[in-house]
Amino acid sequence: MNNGMQNKKILLICGSSQTVVNFRIGLIKALQNEGAYVSVIALGDDFKAEIEEKGVMYYSVCSQNRSLNPLGMKKLQKQYVAIIKDEKPDIVFTFMLKPNIFGVRAAKKAGVKKIFSMVEGAGDVFINNGLKWRIIRSVVCKMYRKSFKSSNKVYFLNNDDKAEFVSRKLVKEEQSIVIPGIGVDLDYFEYKPIKNHRTFLMIARMLKTKGVMEFCKAARIVKQKYPDAVFNYLGAEGDIKISDIQEFIDDGSINYLGTTKDVRHYLEDCSVYVLPSSYREGLPMSIMEAESTGRAVITSNNVGCRETVIDGYNGFMIEKKDVQSLAKKILWCIEHPEEVEKMGKNACIFTETRFDAKEINRLIINFLIS
Repeated sequence: MNNGMQNKKILLICGSSQTVVNFRIGLIKALQNEGAYVSVIALGDDFKAEIEEKGVMYYSVCSQNRSLNPLGMKKLQKQYVAIIKDEKPDIVFTFMLKPNIFGVRAAKKAGVKKIFSMVEGAGDVFINNGLKWRIIRSVVCKMYRKSFKSSNKVYFLNNDDKAEFVSRKLVKEEQSIVIPGIGVDLDYFEYKPIKNHRTFLMIARMLKTKGVMEFCKAARIVKQKYPDAVFNYLGAEGDIKISDIQEFIDDGSINYLGTTKDVRHYLEDCSVYVLPSSYREGLPMSIMEAESTGRAVITSNNVGCRETVIDGYNGFMIEKKDVQSLAKKILWCIEHPEEVEKMGKNACIFTETRFDAKEINRLIINFLIS
């Protein structure tokens, strides 16, 4: 145990209660194991009971998730300030856009001396280039620039995002730390031998930028040569609806399996994990989880994704939106099962050495107390 955390009060300000359950529980446990008291602020209370079962004080705030309405943001910041003053934390740690802007400002206003932030991907603001998005980006950059002046350190999950934020003068170089994602629980996502060599899996929300349509189209191409190949897809509707991929379901190109809270069975059932994202990612959790279970990965040579694959060692990188290239790599995997097994084992080693959540949380905690 690191005495620097003993009896410290740590407040995490997160996006939603679901993101706390999905992405923060490992860090919360690590902080508690170091003797810290942890509390959380997030939007909504859908997972409040589950969070509080972990011995965490949970505060719910209200805000429209994607709105940047000035009145709404002022109200959100006031909610943050009131909770922080009541909680009196030693350290505030913010995640996601609104907490990184308004949570940081609230912590500063409430007199907190140690404030840390994490940028988990640049998001829509830095991806879209229409007039509306250029205006939004300009406003968000000004807000980031002002808020991050109060952050002791800002964590990034890849070098591309750090470079962009530094070049835009949103953060200073000396403030910025790149960490290898939030890590994966190697015990929970343990290695499993491949049992189905012609089964491919994609897990992602139904978004155009995740490469859902590319996955469907590549599956159709591959099944013309190998009708027994299986392409499973898990994900909730987004800007793509089930009706948009129905033709691929109907002709047997893909199997749509809905959503699940536990992806391990599906990872064990596949030989290769596919995420042909055209969207700049932070560091995709789904890839790390797949690699931890010993699955080779096919993904895009894209921000965030490229950090997870050494081409030809633990999988393949393709150019984004390249359906033909994706189909060729899938065909190669079908025709070289022994090589795919080697890649899967390499993927497991790769994850153990780079993405172990225990080691990453230890790294984060050391910065918090430094």
